[in-house]
Amino acid sequence: MLRPVTVSGTPWRLGAGLVVGLALAGAAVAGPSANAARRPDRGHVAVYLTTADGRLKAARRPSLPLRSGSVRPGPESVLVNPGRRYQPLSAGFGVAMTDTSAFLLRERLPAARREQVMRRLFSRRDGIGLSYLRIPMGASDYVVGRPYTYDDVPRGQRDPELRRFSLAHDRRYVLPMVRRALALNPAMTVMMNPWTPPAWMKTDESLIPSGKTTSRLRADAYGPLARYLVKVLQGYRAAGVPVQQLGVQNEPLNPLLSPGIPGMTLPAADEARLIRDHVAPALRRARLRARILAWDFVYPRGPIPLDGATTYVPDVMRGAGRDVDGLAFHCYFSDASTGSELHRRYPRTPQFQTECASYLSDVTPAQMSIRSLRNWAQGVQLWNAALDQRFGPKIGTGCRGVFGPHAGQECIAPVIVDERRRTYRLTSDYWALAQFSRFIRLGARRIASTPANDCRDGVVLALPPCGLENVAFRNPDGSRVLVATTDDGRRHTLSVAEGGRRFSFRVPDGAIATFVWR
Repeated sequence: MLRPVTVSGTPWRLGAGLVVGLALAGAAVAGPSANAARRPDRGHVAVYLTTADGRLKAARRPSLPLRSGSVRPGPESVLVNPGRRYQPLSAGFGVAMTDTSAFLLRERLPAARREQVMRRLFSRRDGIGLSYLRIPMGASDYVVGRPYTYDDVPRGQRDPELRRFSLAHDRRYVLPMVRRALALNPAMTVMMNPWTPPAWMKTDESLIPSGKTTSRLRADAYGPLARYLVKVLQGYRAAGVPVQQLGVQNEPLNPLLSPGIPGMTLPAADEARLIRDHVAPALRRARLRARILAWDFVYPRGPIPLDGATTYVPDVMRGAGRDVDGLAFHCYFSDASTGSELHRRYPRTPQFQTECASYLSDVTPAQMSIRSLRNWAQGVQLWNAALDQRFGPKIGTGCRGVFGPHAGQECIAPVIVDERRRTYRLTSDYWALAQFSRFIRLGARRIASTPANDCRDGVVLALPPCGLENVAFRNPDGSRVLVATTDDGRRHTLSVAEGGRRFSFRVPDGAIATFVWR
């Protein structure tokens, strides 16, 4: 498993009018050069490698010759077939701009370093070109101070006409950071979803369920919640942030599993009714084009039984399928092959992996990204864009390892901000994203590549360690990209063949390797 690493080395070239280098003490500015993802020469394969010990970080390695010939089928052989095409990469790769992340980037970094790290994340020229951004609608568990929504009133009061609605909280630092991300990458897909509606809409009148009572949506709050979601999207659009994807409830079966954080239980029948009878009509009336994503929780099959999970998506699709524009999944404790099962059942409904983080599960984000992409995901996001040196601020337990070797270990983020020194460092999550986002372009289409292993998340059940895993894409310019990783305690000699040509490369244990050829 990749460990957090502090970046050091030579400065990056940034955009016109801004030069930031190692003169900013401790700013941690090394990275792939601006031309790192240039098109490879014909007859050669460009290789980029991130190693588990952090010594190599999306580093360009010597090119490999494309030789004539084929490879024998086997656990270390991958046959690529560009003629067999699957889903497009419509959203790309990204992170969540949580309240915590936006606060740290906006309020705890000097302007020059803030600009530098934003370019590192979102610029295609100066960074890794992230193009998929998730924004919690109000507070999640990663929030600075008390949890909030955009229509909070004293307990016992209600506001069905939304007269107290305000985006004032987000105008201070969330919206500015999102707007900067959009400026750096105008091709960004923005997703929003609530962890909880305002407390007065809920049966327990609390943003954080207590566990003693059920936290559900009140029968008379479906209409107000739909209007609330519309007002959020309208307010964000007026503030310069168009939202393309809308989830109606984060992790709708999670309150019993993660107490102490904002949340609400939303059974499948209730979500279907909310989408079909209220949210979809409200979006149409407001002429908003946000596409509705359903579920937004773990893949519905895995080693941890979750009441109602396996029937949730079918039940929502049965009740509101005409108004559901996509399915959203989280990577934790689950088997991504469920995505293929759901694709066979709902072939016209796109899928997205909207949350993942290191250390909560027993697989790395690179492994789960490969598995999600191989099972029809059109976009992949990690969780917080940035955390502080204590892996917060947050409320409740937040994202923390539950089982196995990472039990009790805090989840990391691509960027760690040291509030005292006003510096930042990039972690293994950043470099894992780089191995995908720098090379697989928006509009690329997944192509067939033989799977070397059948790997699942073994957080509870003892499963064999995974060997080589891979996924392949054809970019719009015709170049091929294959990303491979291994995490079974030994290095592997990967052999790849496509169209009568072949190449080989030794992949170190725990490394992520990206290969690009024409």
